[in-house]
Amino acid sequence: MILVLSGEGTTDLGSCTNALGQCSGDDLAIGPLTVLIDQIITRLQGGRSVLANRERLYYASESKLRERAKAFPSRLKPARSKKREAETGYFFGNAVALGVIAKEIEAETGQNAIAVLHRDCDSTRSVQAGMWQIKHDSMLDGFKFSRFPRGVPMLPKPTSEVWWLCAAQQQPYQHCSRLEELPGNQASPNHPKKKLDAAFGEHKSAAELCEWLDENPFDSVRAEAMPSFKAFKVELERVVNDLIH
Repeated sequence: MILVLSGEGTTDLGSCTNALGQCSGDDLAIGPLTVLIDQIITRLQGGRSVLANRERLYYASESKLRERAKAFPSRLKPARSKKREAETGYFFGNAVALGVIAKEIEAETGQNAIAVLHRDCDSTRSVQAGMWQIKHDSMLDGFKFSRFPRGVPMLPKPTSEVWWLCAAQQQPYQHCSRLEELPGNQASPNHPKKKLDAAFGEHKSAAELCEWLDENPFDSVRAEAMPSFKAFKVELERVVNDLIH
């Protein structure tokens, strides 16, 4: 099993250190969300970690997906509509591109891949209540369009810091569903990043968050109180179990 990842930067899934926007192995600086993915997969595989062999990790940046999508042949470019352009095009297109890249890596390596696409929802109360679902479904539709069957949307609401805050708050894993109502506007004093810094009493770097997760494994069962996390976990478990069984 190999992982093909795409995130928004170092503080989530990680980033390439080779300045190319696409990398694997030791050229990937691992982020905390990758540690979380590995903790879930390790449990499902009876203790076998993907991170134990870094050569199983592949990463494509947001800009690399955009670059690949522009070069797609017409059969991989879905018909555009005003609705898709405004609400779903970005998430759909990213998933199509990552699905195509994952299939290429499978062909090169001869191994089955799981692709995880992370984007923050960044929703606020002012946007329609169903926007998270629209974005999530757009990712699933994009993976289907690329004909890649093991694509997993990772869409924290509003940002991935909410997931860490669920575990790091004074009463860990208590009332975590409320955290998804925090504002996505970074100017707000209640933005998840600021709330997380307050919970830790300091700002933790990506490397420090990874160390924290190693010392405090994420309780993915209790964290299911957050709908955005549960949706991610359900999809990840589905594709991992498909490979195992």
